[in-house]
Amino acid sequence: MSVEMFCFTRRIAILLCFVVGFANAAVETTDVYADQTLNVHIVPHTHDDVGWLKTVEQYYYGQNSTIQDAFVQSIITTVVEELVKNPKRKFTYVEQKFFSMWWAEQSDQKKATVRELVRNRQLAFVNGGWCMHDEAATHFMGMIDQTTLGHTFLKEELGVIPTVGWQLDPFGHSATQASLFTAKLGFNALYFGRIDYQDLQIRQDTQECEGLWSSSPNLDETVFWGLTGEYQGNYGAPSGFCFEPSCEKDHLVGLDDKELLLRIKDFLKELKEQSDRTKDNNIMLTMGSDFQYKKASINYQNLDLLIDSVVRFQSSGEIDISSVFDSRFDHVNIFYSNPEIYTNAKYTAEVTHQTMAKDTNLNVIQTSSWSMKTDDFFPYADCPHCYWTGYFTSRASLKRLERIGSSFLLAARQIESVDDKMDLLDCDIADNCRPLYELDDAMGVLQHHDGVSGTAKQHVSDDYSKRVHIGFGKALTYVETKLKHMLLKNYSGQTNVDFRSCHMQNHPSCDDFEISAKDIGNDIFIIVYNGLAARRSTVVGVPVSVQARYQVSILSSSPLEADEEEVIVPSALFPQVTDKSSSVVYFDTGPLPPVGASVFRLKILNSIGTILGSSNELARESALLRGAENPTDLEKEEPDSLELSNGFLTVHFNSSTGAIESIATVDGEGLTVDVTQDWGYYSSFDTKGEQKSGAYIFRPRTPREQIHTILPKAGKAKFHKTDLVMEVSMEFEQPWVKQVTRLYYGQPYVEIEYTIGPIPIEDCVGKEIITRYTSSAVESNEEFYTDSNGREFLQRRRSFRPSWDLQETEFVSGNYYPVNAAAYIEGDKAALAVVVDRSQGASSLADGCLEFMVQRRVLEDDGRGVGEPLNETCGGVTPYPPYGNATRVGEGVVITGKHRLLVGGGLSGASLARSQMDKVFSEPLVFVASTEADSDVPFKITSFSALQNSLPGNVMLVTFSVLQKDPSSMKFLIRLGHQYGKGEDTEMSKPVDINLCKLFADYEVITIVEKTLSGNQDYSDWEKNRMNWDGSDPKRVSTATRCVIELSPMDIRTFEMEVGKSILEDIE
Repeated sequence: MSVEMFCFTRRIAILLCFVVGFANAAVETTDVYADQTLNVHIVPHTHDDVGWLKTVEQYYYGQNSTIQDAFVQSIITTVVEELVKNPKRKFTYVEQKFFSMWWAEQSDQKKATVRELVRNRQLAFVNGGWCMHDEAATHFMGMIDQTTLGHTFLKEELGVIPTVGWQLDPFGHSATQASLFTAKLGFNALYFGRIDYQDLQIRQDTQECEGLWSSSPNLDETVFWGLTGEYQGNYGAPSGFCFEPSCEKDHLVGLDDKELLLRIKDFLKELKEQSDRTKDNNIMLTMGSDFQYKKASINYQNLDLLIDSVVRFQSSGEIDISSVFDSRFDHVNIFYSNPEIYTNAKYTAEVTHQTMAKDTNLNVIQTSSWSMKTDDFFPYADCPHCYWTGYFTSRASLKRLERIGSSFLLAARQIESVDDKMDLLDCDIADNCRPLYELDDAMGVLQHHDGVSGTAKQHVSDDYSKRVHIGFGKALTYVETKLKHMLLKNYSGQTNVDFRSCHMQNHPSCDDFEISAKDIGNDIFIIVYNGLAARRSTVVGVPVSVQARYQVSILSSSPLEADEEEVIVPSALFPQVTDKSSSVVYFDTGPLPPVGASVFRLKILNSIGTILGSSNELARESALLRGAENPTDLEKEEPDSLELSNGFLTVHFNSSTGAIESIATVDGEGLTVDVTQDWGYYSSFDTKGEQKSGAYIFRPRTPREQIHTILPKAGKAKFHKTDLVMEVSMEFEQPWVKQVTRLYYGQPYVEIEYTIGPIPIEDCVGKEIITRYTSSAVESNEEFYTDSNGREFLQRRRSFRPSWDLQETEFVSGNYYPVNAAAYIEGDKAALAVVVDRSQGASSLADGCLEFMVQRRVLEDDGRGVGEPLNETCGGVTPYPPYGNATRVGEGVVITGKHRLLVGGGLSGASLARSQMDKVFSEPLVFVASTEADSDVPFKITSFSALQNSLPGNVMLVTFSVLQKDPSSMKFLIRLGHQYGKGEDTEMSKPVDINLCKLFADYEVITIVEKTLSGNQDYSDWEKNRMNWDGSDPKRVSTATRCVIELSPMDIRTFEMEVGKSILEDIE
């Protein structure tokens, strides 16, 4: 043997050992060098929705089987029993919410058995999150939190670190999933079931059902991706080989040899079809589906027989493999496997082929050359008129609830971490004893792809909401207690200071939040907490029912006296449309400390009723405001346009309707952008026997349907102006649409607050409600931009797909994309950006236009499994059969939402949107405290900040969470995110250096260790072991031993930091 051939053979042997290390029996070893062998990875798995047709508990305990026969507790129990019987068997599990419930019920002996199965690689965990999160309606903060919750459980209880992403069922796949939630999590590959039917057909025909994905131009990460379920757009077993009790006709057990041989030949045909759709000699059979393996013994008996029969009939010569596979393969190596083993086989095959091509001229098969994907997999359609773009908006109130809960959880973790005097953490995550656990758990469940997506049954969606409200209530009580402990004098659990707050609509805490008659004579204090890591000034509104004149002043440090007085007039004529209160007191906070709070004093200065005199006085000063009382006179006496300015923007309104006409910037550019806004709706397609619009699918009556415009009423606009807030309220021809447009002094955006509902259905027509912003000044050239889970912006082109030549069948719904934080259009001269307060569907169906679907009410089911129309009512639904008839109760729901509208110069769209995205996500928390009048000021400190200094405006403190407390030290999980992409802003897009040792206020840093995104492994370990699919060197060397770290555009870096001194020690 030549030296060259010896070296070559040695390299191949080393590579093969890499795979063999992941297999514990000879039959499991993949033969990557023998290109005539097809390696068939049998992957038993179950897909257990964390709520969908039934609630979490109903699924787990097998209840309410009249809706669906699903019993997760039995799945896990019987699978473990069957794995113990045969060491060759394997199983793959995903949803840690369910597994943690099962784990809590087990004895120590059973837990030891499970840990042994994990060590033997019989039981594998992929993805590892609390749920399998959605990818269209989720924000990156919620995605991080739910994944961290699951990964922490797996690491603490089982020592498991997942290495593979497993997103089988979400209805489209995001760029952020491929970058941030694969490579940054420490995953080597990502597998999923669903892609567009046109894309799927092309990939099947060209052997491109697997490949490489580099979705981020900023993070420069490449991962391997692949389809599941025979590359057929699903994740189940090959047709005819379902081994569930309900699929008895497919079972192999009990057949004689003749019948069995025929079935094995059919099975091999399925293998050929699948292997023809990929490039190398490894294929994965996902043997399982929704809630399967309830009686795992039946599944494994049939799987054992399937594997043994393929081996036996080959050995006996009764099956000629070469003829079945048209001479591409002459042997089938079939064995139990899991996604991690399969990924290693794919990687080893790729590296082997590349090595062979480089090192020898031997006649071997061509080196694999996976194609590179750089866009995302939205929107998803499974037939010509079946675009899954409705769920981008479905259940708008639930989507808002998710965003409020996620934002509050960010702040609550910070407040939990700041004060080390109150409590010590001495429990494991499996014990569910941490003070924020219930909210963390509820938010983790809600990220599920039938949760925040809005595609669950009504009673399940109600259960999601109930979970969040319960968790929120407990977290709020904890946060209020922490704030009292930090801020109040001599606090020991009992105090005469009444704390009130309202951070969630319809939550019990909101009932007594407003300033009311009972507060007359009391000293009232307002605590405003800023969860962002940068100082910010904002205008805060507090609802009041006492019509009076108010004074708001900030409390200084010591001595505790009021600063300069500022009289604030409440907006009595035009209260916020969300408020039951008659008025809102607005005040300017001034600079709020980063990750901290300021305390303000509010006084009622004069008697009830004087606000009317104040408003009349304002009206006398402004002819336009006089028009609010007499719009008819206004039309006769005043021009058609009303001009309002807040120091940043000058906005012109139609003085009759209140509609926006133009927005001008008050800066050096002096840019004026014409802007119009329309409201309207699409009629939902509901023709019998055809594809209907429903919870998942958006289909208007015709593919190019024009919206049914909802016109504003002439002569009904009302205007109100104070020194801080300018409001324009509108009335519409349809009374179920309402809008208030606001400008806040010193803020660079226009706020659109809308109320929709109840949407009428007396005409038996479903309605998809949209608002559209149009500007002829923005020459967008068929392009618009939407964010990916609140991270990177992706360019969209109307009626176009980057990956294939689109055959357009649905112009409107096929051009809708998910928006989680913002969308924008831009041209060379002007840009228009809209920042949203929840996930919504959006599009640009004409140049210069952006439209957002804000609410839906449809009357037909779309046939995708949920089995009921998306017809939300305020009273919910009666019990499902056999306990009731699932009747909707009450009128349709009413939802309220906000858009922030920004304009700027050419090619500035991303910069405009970025400037507000974090501020909208993390709005200030407002608490009201009251004491008896003229008593001593009860606060020992009037402000605090957890940070030494404000972080740069392009950096977000994504996570500040305490991991461990003991008397001598504390350990934190810290995530820092760069919030701009390359080229989006001349200054903000630059890399940033952060000194971690000087990040927090006055303490000694003991250790800093960089982690992967979920915090479950050292980043340095991940870099050593990761698979470099593109053949590149490691992306970045960890700087875990240095204080100063660099944040590159769009990067999020995670650190575990141990400190030795209280953050508040010097303050106290």
